[in-house]
Amino acid sequence: MKIHRLWIIFFVAGMLWLPASVIAQQNDPGITIHVVQRGETLFRIAQSYGVTVDDLASLNGLVDPSNIQVGQRLLVPANAVAATEIPQSHVVQPGETLRSIADLYGLTVENLAAWNNIADPNSIFVGQVLNLSALPMETPSAVQAATPTSVSIAQSLPASTGASIVYTVQAGETLFRIATSYGLTVNDLVQANNITDPTLIYAGQQLIIPGVQAPQLALDLPPTVTALDILPLIFVEGQTGRIRLTTTVPMTVSGLFLDRGIAEAAEQGNTLHTILVGVPIFTTAGVYPFSLTLTDTAGQSTSLALNIQIVDGNYGSEYINLLADRTNLLDPTVENNEQTQVAGIMSNFTPTCYWNGPMGLPAAAPIVSPFGRKRAYDGGPFDHFHAGTDFGGAPGSPILAAAAGYVVFAGPLDVRGNATIIDHGWGVFTGYWHQTEQYVHVGDFVTAGQAIGTIGSTGRVTGPHLHWELWVNGVPVDPMQWVRQSFT
Repeated sequence: MKIHRLWIIFFVAGMLWLPASVIAQQNDPGITIHVVQRGETLFRIAQSYGVTVDDLASLNGLVDPSNIQVGQRLLVPANAVAATEIPQSHVVQPGETLRSIADLYGLTVENLAAWNNIADPNSIFVGQVLNLSALPMETPSAVQAATPTSVSIAQSLPASTGASIVYTVQAGETLFRIATSYGLTVNDLVQANNITDPTLIYAGQQLIIPGVQAPQLALDLPPTVTALDILPLIFVEGQTGRIRLTTTVPMTVSGLFLDRGIAEAAEQGNTLHTILVGVPIFTTAGVYPFSLTLTDTAGQSTSLALNIQIVDGNYGSEYINLLADRTNLLDPTVENNEQTQVAGIMSNFTPTCYWNGPMGLPAAAPIVSPFGRKRAYDGGPFDHFHAGTDFGGAPGSPILAAAAGYVVFAGPLDVRGNATIIDHGWGVFTGYWHQTEQYVHVGDFVTAGQAIGTIGSTGRVTGPHLHWELWVNGVPVDPMQWVRQSFT
């Protein structure tokens, strides 16, 4: 008798735990149950039952259709006949393969390859736009424009907008620039987001992008990898890329990209792994393999291969005329010795991250020469490139630390003049050249915005200015990308 009462108590408690829709419909002959399997998405499940994603989301009370779990039980209309339309194109996401994408949409690998002129199924790359039918895509530009940006699948959007993409505003962006990148008008964004003043948007603000659908995911990851993210989807010569993956168990990650070893920053008990990549200037545009090896504590290894597209930075060129008494600093021996010294410092890796969010500007001054330009000195050939960003501040005006970190060099150099180098952790360093005064010493910890010196004209210069560099794991990259974008 006691056992019978206990069984009733457990049964009632279990019923109370179930969602109301399950309690009400579990005996409905028009409803069936689907148990989510590994690798399935709501789109794929809906397609297999001949229903829409919205049908399943509504029936199961799903706020975020992209977030379903292995083993989750879903209510499915048993007699529904509505068919899900296949979109016109698909943007390849990190961790997807041609086969997994074909399976997602109920296509064959052979057809998908033929429609996109793909000879090798293993050659697709992150950010690639695939045609999902034998007919050519009409306007893929909106999809292509969206691939490098920071977007996320919306958890809750106004029903009236019909949107499924949320965009995070980056520093320096305007509403016009964002609207144009998605093939929209400023008024489209104003109406979708109830914006009263189109000139007032701020970094970090989230905007609904109306009418642009988030890509369905067709992940084909190893069982030990639960998430893979690449920012941006398409890398740019002379800029920074970030790869982040989550593993089910503690692991170490090693690998190669552009014939260079990668450096891993591990967090959360070695289950969250961040890899920052500096793409060297003059890297030829193309698709490059990114090979990763994941090793667990027992020594078992898993391989993960990606293809990353790199596009040209298009930095331009400029002529430089040095001060008359500085031409001796063009001596290759002087240049090479100093470059070796600086690269040795900038190639170290500190496992602690001291920076958070975008970098700050190092001087309250206009930019007079951006990163990446090819340079010809005193009428010579274009055999140099500008490895940083120049700020044309007045002599004696303050130089500010762009982010928190430890000073690892503070002293005179021949070409760079009075120089300061700050280690921000995770292989990220900033350098501040041509100073007059220096306020910090090796070993000092500095905070973001702290004055570390003053603008001057020491070293190889045309006049007073600050030359600011940022290196990522031994590669000088465009520092202004770090002002506009956060890599944390």
